[in-house]
Amino acid sequence: MKTPLNILLLEDSEADAKLVAHELEKLGHPFRLARVQSEAELRHELDIHRPDVILSDHGLPAFSGFTALAIVRQTEPTLPFIFVSGSNDQQMVVDMYDRGATDYVFKHDIHGLVPAVRHALEPPTEEPKTETQLPHPELELELPAPALPQPFTFSSQGHLHFCPKCRRAWDDAGQLVGMEKYLSDHFETAILRQICAACSPPMPY
Repeated sequence: MKTPLNILLLEDSEADAKLVAHELEKLGHPFRLARVQSEAELRHELDIHRPDVILSDHGLPAFSGFTALAIVRQTEPTLPFIFVSGSNDQQMVVDMYDRGATDYVFKHDIHGLVPAVRHALEPPTEEPKTETQLPHPELELELPAPALPQPFTFSSQGHLHFCPKCRRAWDDAGQLVGMEKYLSDHFETAILRQICAACSPPMPY
């Protein structure tokens, strides 16, 4: 990773900004953290101090995280953009990925921030397509997909596990599911970000 990392944070809450800064210290890597709260400040940072990764709340009083994402994607289609949100609304999380977000971290599960940043900054790799991979990065949620070997045993009740790398989701029983259909049938389900076993790097021997 570049030294120091240039991290841009869109956040209106002082307490949440301190929470994010404290969690980022666990990266074990030098970083510069710039906090902005408006479109003008965002555009200034993009022009003057191009960030290596952007962290954004989904809703600021005078500025939307989705608007910020659209602005960034106009000129930076691959710049890592991670939503760090206090909301776990199901449709909102789907929209984040559908509009081009790199990842999503729930503020009440903030320990997922460092893995998300590290994963976002990994150099891109060319992988051959397989029949279990989606043909493009949009959420093709209604396409049937072959069942995968069960990588974990899920004990949480009422949660949908979503892998941001391959864009697949598993239900409480560990079964691959169509995300939109599942959400339409389960109104109280929380979405948890979790890298699946197929997308995890191999364990060293």
